[in-house]
Amino acid sequence: MNKKIIGVIFGVVIIILGFFMLTNFNTADQKILEQTFVISAVYFENDGFVEISFHDKSNKTKNVTLEILGMPTSFHKEFVSSTFVEKIQFLSTPKYGWQSIPVTILVEHDKFGKIGIKTEIRPVGENPAIIIFSKL
Repeated sequence: MNKKIIGVIFGVVIIILGFFMLTNFNTADQKILEQTFVISAVYFENDGFVEISFHDKSNKTKNVTLEILGMPTSFHKEFVSSTFVEKIQFLSTPKYGWQSIPVTILVEHDKFGKIGIKTEIRPVGENPAIIIFSKL
């Protein structure tokens, strides 16, 4: 019976250590991606448009796909560049707030492979939204 308990405790410790190692790995990846990619999504109410900007500091981006979801017709545009600025007309704030209009970017990168990026639009002058990175 003691061998079973020791085995279970050992297994739990291995799982916990693995979880912490995986979490640290993802945190390190997140920091590298945050340092490599500069993304902003800003709404200029007085001018009636949203400006989405993307910049890859490493210049190793092959292809970028920008999508803005939650609109009556979703916005989709592809770029073959490490940098772009796109202005999209929005005459007013969405009925259910900017969180109902997510901005997604798919990046094909020479070093990182396919990276998914998600953020939200924020009115000019407000703090930028959190940027979420995921490896695809």
